[in-house]
Amino acid sequence: MKFAILSDTHLIADRTASVGTRRAGFADILALRAVHRLNRFIKPDLVVVLGDVVNDGKDPAAADEMRRMKEVFDLLNCPLVCLPGNHDGAPDAFYRVFDRPPDFVDVGGVRFVPFVDPEEPGYNARREEDGGERLAAARSGWDGAMVALQHVPLFPPGELDCPYNYVNAEQVVADMRSHGVRLAISGHYHRGVDLHESGGLGFLVAPALCEAPFSYLVVEMDGDDVRVERQQLAMPEELGLVDTHVHTSLAYCNENLDPALNLELGELFGMSSIRITEHSGHLYYDRAGYGQCGVTGLDGIQEEHVRMEEYFRMLREAGCPERCMGIEIDCCDDGTPLLRPEDFARTQYRIGAVHQLGSLRTPQPSHETVCNDFLATTRRMLQEDIQSLAHPFRVFRRAGMTTPPRLYAPMVAMLREAGVAAEINFHTNDPDPEFVRLCLEGGVALTFGSDAHNLYEIGEFHPHLDLLRRAGFDGVPTDVLLPLV
Repeated sequence: MKFAILSDTHLIADRTASVGTRRAGFADILALRAVHRLNRFIKPDLVVVLGDVVNDGKDPAAADEMRRMKEVFDLLNCPLVCLPGNHDGAPDAFYRVFDRPPDFVDVGGVRFVPFVDPEEPGYNARREEDGGERLAAARSGWDGAMVALQHVPLFPPGELDCPYNYVNAEQVVADMRSHGVRLAISGHYHRGVDLHESGGLGFLVAPALCEAPFSYLVVEMDGDDVRVERQQLAMPEELGLVDTHVHTSLAYCNENLDPALNLELGELFGMSSIRITEHSGHLYYDRAGYGQCGVTGLDGIQEEHVRMEEYFRMLREAGCPERCMGIEIDCCDDGTPLLRPEDFARTQYRIGAVHQLGSLRTPQPSHETVCNDFLATTRRMLQEDIQSLAHPFRVFRRAGMTTPPRLYAPMVAMLREAGVAAEINFHTNDPDPEFVRLCLEGGVALTFGSDAHNLYEIGEFHPHLDLLRRAGFDGVPTDVLLPLV
């Protein structure tokens, strides 16, 4: 079975808040990023949260902060075990918000035994007298693996480089060994400690999610075999990645974006830079009219709905560099760009996007008709001076149609001829490794775009890097990505 461990989020409701190296103001965003990655790509059987969910459980705002984090954790597609830490205040208050776990939880042939233990001086802890009895009760009638969960690190004294432990650790460890516990997993120590095996018992400390590079653990157990992977939400800075597709609060599909926060989170998540690229149709049309912008085009724009000046003013006020001020160009049904020449000229980074097709406005179009319309529309868009083609083929997915692989080769040929990069984009999208492989073979550059409509999505390139590997590429990503700074 596979389970994930998140620990030490330390939320403070103020977005600007940080405590030393803790990015406490972004704790809910970090947790949301982790939850979405776990749900879509990791798919664990269980998630464990090991405490210090908020930074100050005694603060009057603590209950609201806990409820905010619970809203995030409630999005998980699997069971959750959540423990309080020393920063979360009284356990009874904590469990008025979160669900109190039972004495043990069985998932995938593994029994998890959670402990909520009193704090001792020096940020240590003490296992209460009934700890051994609880383990004995958990072992009774159970011959599978057992995992003990606690907030403060637990290990045989003197065996780990960790400043915290249980004051009665020798007895606690002896009880675990006598009852056949396989793993003791903790949080609290923000650096984390890799799996340490000692006398048949493994000890593991999860890193803090709130400190760069914002790490968590994925553990796989098969009998006594234990494999642990430390994953991080931030991309390695040495990769020099650029998120070429990030939206703003002016997008009608925006959830919580803000240009200044976009830039800050891009840096926190390891991006060398980001490109802010708003939908041109959203800047020319109101929400109600946007659905028909492909039909009415530039002639249908009503000046009272134009927000282009507001967009560029917003970017300047946020400190966005000129090179990072971009646009995602919607196209009309005939493939012409929905962007006025004066606005085209003021953007340094331009993405072409096929969001709509004229054929899809007709009743029950044939798949062949849609395919031909798509190729013709894209070919027209590629005649423009754009750097990248957004989410190739996603229009099929949005229409509930399959994307025929026979379109991949013609698309690669058109991109190569136009000198335009193909965007890898997982936003409501699932790119095919075969198309990426053909781009690599055909000399078509790629871009990584998050298509972020929520702060947690910015620079989330975990699936992009995996897709490159699945397409057969094992080199340095910047060797095949469009050169940008």
